[in-house]
Amino acid sequence: MHLLEIVFSWFYQYIDSITVLSLAAVGLVVIFGVMGVINMAHGEMIMVGAYVTSICYYKGVPVAVAIPLAGLVAAAFGVVLERFIIRRFYGQLLSSMVVTWGISIAMSQAALLAFGPQMRSVPTPFGSFSVGGLSYSYYRVFLFAMVLLMLGALWLILMRTRFGLHSRATMESPQMARALGVYTPRIYSLTFGLGTGLAGIAGGLLAQTSAIGPFLGQAYTPQAFITVVVGGSADILVGLVASVLSLGAVKSIFTNQFNILFGQVALLLAAFFIIRLMPSGISNWIEQRRVSVRATSR
Repeated sequence: MHLLEIVFSWFYQYIDSITVLSLAAVGLVVIFGVMGVINMAHGEMIMVGAYVTSICYYKGVPVAVAIPLAGLVAAAFGVVLERFIIRRFYGQLLSSMVVTWGISIAMSQAALLAFGPQMRSVPTPFGSFSVGGLSYSYYRVFLFAMVLLMLGALWLILMRTRFGLHSRATMESPQMARALGVYTPRIYSLTFGLGTGLAGIAGGLLAQTSAIGPFLGQAYTPQAFITVVVGGSADILVGLVASVLSLGAVKSIFTNQFNILFGQVALLLAAFFIIRLMPSGISNWIEQRRVSVRATSR
């Protein structure tokens, strides 16, 4: 292959790695950043989105409508879970992880009993294009554009809305937010719904690239968990972007050089190395550096 073809192939795989990590983690990072809860059922929310998209598609609903509907269904389901189960385990990180892990098992088994071992796949749209002798999917490029759109919309919600202001206040100090009149239980409920809704949209988007089954979420929960922990919670968007850029680079390099298994192992080792250097995550490390620079400049 020519140098241009090699460079484009590597760049395409890098963008694809960033896209998958971002879609897997974007909903979880919202829940973890605001509520301090690691939702081990996050992958099953992605599964819900994929199932709703598949069912709607084969009922004649356009995919452009089915995917937002999948997000709404996952968001509603998340609000119900938060209201009746999750809120009893705030401030109990390990307990909340065990409980949400139990929910994930129950959801996957319920899907298996209700729909069987596999759902009909949703066709991948847009076709493909060629660079040199290799073929690439337009849909993968579209997914990257959707990631940018989702991150931009999330930034607007967190930074330019009343809900975002209250969410950031709750993230900084729940006690102070309550003292200032913020009804934190509602914020937690809406935040959990937002996070699961984003997972549902991600599932709808990924349904067109993956086999849909009751254990679909198990492929994405570990990646989401690693990405969120590496990113940290000081600034969830900065942490998410920094995490996917670094982990995506490692994964794409080793996948391209060897195979998918080596890429996954390299991602885990890179996450371990980053957490060893920055135990609180990349965004916390960046925030500490900012504080240090401000202190020395005074």
